[in-house]
Amino acid sequence: MNILIKGWRALGVQGKLHILIQGVLLILFFVLLENATDRFERQIEHSAEARAEDTADGLINGMNMLMLTGQISNPENRKLLLNKMSQSHGVAELRIILGRAVVEQFGPGLPTEAPIDDMDREVLDTGKTLFRNMTGKDGRPALRVMVPFIARKNFRGTNCLMCHHTPDGGVNGAASVTIDLSEEEAQLAEIKTWLWIGLVVLQLVLLVIISLFVRMVIVRNITRPIKNLQNAMAHIQTDMDLSRRADVDVDNPDIGEMAQNFNRLVEKLEHANERLQLFVKMFNSSGEAILITDAQRKIIAVNPAFYRITGYDEKDVIGENPKILSSGRQSAKFYEAMWHSINETGLWQGEIWNRRKNGEFYPEWLSIGTVKNAQGETINYIALFSDITKRKEAEARIEHLAHYDSLTQLPNRALFAERLKHALLVAQRNRTMTALLFLDLDKFKFVNDTMGHLAGDLLLQSVALRLKACVRESDTICRQGGDEFMILLPEIGGAEDAEKVARKIVDAMTEPHRIEGRELTITFSIGISISPGDAADDEAMVRHADDAMYAAKEGGRNNYRFFA
Repeated sequence: MNILIKGWRALGVQGKLHILIQGVLLILFFVLLENATDRFERQIEHSAEARAEDTADGLINGMNMLMLTGQISNPENRKLLLNKMSQSHGVAELRIILGRAVVEQFGPGLPTEAPIDDMDREVLDTGKTLFRNMTGKDGRPALRVMVPFIARKNFRGTNCLMCHHTPDGGVNGAASVTIDLSEEEAQLAEIKTWLWIGLVVLQLVLLVIISLFVRMVIVRNITRPIKNLQNAMAHIQTDMDLSRRADVDVDNPDIGEMAQNFNRLVEKLEHANERLQLFVKMFNSSGEAILITDAQRKIIAVNPAFYRITGYDEKDVIGENPKILSSGRQSAKFYEAMWHSINETGLWQGEIWNRRKNGEFYPEWLSIGTVKNAQGETINYIALFSDITKRKEAEARIEHLAHYDSLTQLPNRALFAERLKHALLVAQRNRTMTALLFLDLDKFKFVNDTMGHLAGDLLLQSVALRLKACVRESDTICRQGGDEFMILLPEIGGAEDAEKVARKIVDAMTEPHRIEGRELTITFSIGISISPGDAADDEAMVRHADDAMYAAKEGGRNNYRFFA
């Protein structure tokens, strides 16, 4: 059944119409054949019945003549009559059935000519003519007709001299005629054959005529416009030329409307394609990397910027999970919170560290969004990210410039003030001591005036390196400005620790500095303040250390003094 349905669907319009027309013609053919056959059968049957009745009438009239001449009692006369009447066309059997009244009148010398069967009795009892189709002794078709011999004044135009012996309307006998229908059957078979041939020829002629007409109508009204529409579709499909339009057939409204709808669809596709091409250009030319995954988070598309940033080619990542970019710097809780935000709000953005194909780590600014279908189900994830390495470097430079001296690369006053406040809070919490050293170069102005500011800057840089070598990593050295420096010593054991650092600095400065091919020796005057003890806050510590530094200068320079 499925094969038939598929075959029917595969047929074209013409094929389907041909099958339908041929089916209708075939049904009409059988109806006409049946009607014609019935008509000829009835005609042959009526002809046989008429011949049988005429033979029976002739036989009965002959019997009347024998009665009138007094020759009916002689069996030979009756046989001659039967033989003569049996020679009629198609008569297979002829019998005389005499009624009881006739036999009683003429005596035993006038017996019934044949045994009486049920049909004979029915005719003698009812006086009605009977017709019955039957099969002859040789198996051929036959028709048996029983005509009663009824007594009345005028029997079929012949006077009945014996009618006065029987009441009017009484049955004196009957004539039985059996007609052989073999010839009629052969004639009917021949007629059927010719009918078959004629109707088949007629059907073929009608089928050809109707098929040509249908083909002409279909080709003109359906096939040709549809072919034109198909050509337009094929051209668009092959060349992707969305400027192509189908011709509108004004003579066929239905096909014309299909062509108009097709043209409208192509126009929408053309506009959509233009927007798609624009999106493709944006996708390919975007400075940000774009990564698209399916609902299972398998990568299905990346843009050229993705390759520039990560080093991964398209073939390396299609079908993979974005985890291949993971640097390992983010914890599992970080990713758990990120996907929770994506699933709840459909969006997440933030800074993250990923890894390039060559193994290099880099920071990126990442935005992840979702694409949902009409049922609200997530079907895609879209990630946009950019390499923020340069931005981070710029921020670091800005941060450095904001908190470090550009000449010596030491923390500046702002950063030093923050660290001092923090150190005081930690010291207060841990009940430890903090020291602040205020340093000023002795006679630095003489260097600038005699050797120039460039030499002075080089000297300051050399001094900064010497200072770094004299303190711990946890200590902070600050260039206060000009030739002034400050050193923060957090969490010291006592004032003696600060004194050791001050002495170490004084000793380190005794070695000459080589500046522009010359050796320069310069010293420090150092003031020291301790918390708690000398000051309770950062401003007081700076002020007291500054006072102690001036006391060291007044004491002859190249030494240190504690605040008192």
